[in-house]
Amino acid sequence: MKRPPTVAIIGKTNSGKSTLFNRIIGSRKAITHATPGVTRDTMECTASWSDRDFIVIDTGGFGFDSGDHLQKSITERIERTVRDAHSIILLVDVDTGPTDEDDKLLSRFRDHRNRMVLAVNKVENAQDEIEANIFYRLGFDRLFMISALHGRGVGDLLDAVTAGLPDSVTVSDGPAEMKIAVTGRPNVGKSSLINALSGEDRHIVSEIPGTTRDTIDIRIRYHGRDIVLVDTAGVKRRARTEKGLDSISSLMSIRSVERADIVLVLLDASTGTISNQDTRMASLAHKAKKGALILMNKWDLVERQTDTFKLFERKIREEMQFLSYAPILSISAVTGTRLSRIIPACLRIHEQRNRRIGTSELNRLFEDAVRKNPPKFHAGGAGKIYYATQTGVEPPTFTLFVNKAAYFPRSYIRYLNNQVRKMFTFEGTAVRISLRSKGES
Repeated sequence: MKRPPTVAIIGKTNSGKSTLFNRIIGSRKAITHATPGVTRDTMECTASWSDRDFIVIDTGGFGFDSGDHLQKSITERIERTVRDAHSIILLVDVDTGPTDEDDKLLSRFRDHRNRMVLAVNKVENAQDEIEANIFYRLGFDRLFMISALHGRGVGDLLDAVTAGLPDSVTVSDGPAEMKIAVTGRPNVGKSSLINALSGEDRHIVSEIPGTTRDTIDIRIRYHGRDIVLVDTAGVKRRARTEKGLDSISSLMSIRSVERADIVLVLLDASTGTISNQDTRMASLAHKAKKGALILMNKWDLVERQTDTFKLFERKIREEMQFLSYAPILSISAVTGTRLSRIIPACLRIHEQRNRRIGTSELNRLFEDAVRKNPPKFHAGGAGKIYYATQTGVEPPTFTLFVNKAAYFPRSYIRYLNNQVRKMFTFEGTAVRISLRSKGES
């Protein structure tokens, strides 16, 4: 299996890299904000131009003299991205003109200049075009004047970028990639877990809550299987995120859960408590009907006594009854405790989410369930099930053809759901049961 070639966008802080990234992929995936240095980590997404697929990578802002204590980690990560990229877009800002940072950045990556294309951003009018010519002093034979915000000139830029990419294409001869989102409140250890699972220090790890603001995709291979790890920004309580950057991060975290297959619900076991914020984060996976695996992180910091795990497990089950189907693991992203069990557990859950049950077997199950506990008189009548069939996967979805859906209260649907789980388990995934009244098309 081959990956599409990669295109990295680099530049000094606040030059518009994330805006260009969003323009290329055609959606607002990267956070764009007036605050310099909003992108704290690399983010990648598949894009297409003129029938050419490639992976575009948005990097953090390159700041040489920044007082940001994370700048060293940001710089090291950008250097790895540039080294591995097939093409590089050096983005500069017409409003600032060539700066010392631009010169230093170009000097830092002089060995990769043959793969580099110069783009002058924020060119909005004829005067900007005149002023953009000063960037020829950086030594490029050609520069591209663009407005990432409005799309001006981006097509010409992509023509040049894709023309220099290798001809390799992605050939999939195995299972489709599985997306795993890592969620949890700030500073619970999401980026540390991603680092450990990917086997590379791809994320910035800091004791300051909220270091990760973007949602980050990292592709790994596990025994020949493509897996995408999605690290979501910490979702904060709504009262604190009505406006500004945190509200954007919260929304993007929710979107990441929605596009994932499996959600790792990360808890901080060292606190000994389950907060309302933990419960709200966990509910995102359930509401989106995704696979779920609950991880009690920082287990190395827990004072263990007899039945410590069982006590924690009981507390989780009491506070998160809606995730009763989700397995629970105690782990430590720092020491590596039980991390080797996470991906296999996700694969099992993914298999369960795609499991299909034979129609005859399914109807026998519901016949037995009705015989043991027939529907009671409700809403003017007694329910009757004529036929059952599986109508979907991810999650497993079962449709019951009945005399009238209104005759079945929610409590009876829960009973049927429990009977399905009792017979088929469906570990780690929600199960959906829908009713179709007689005569409905």
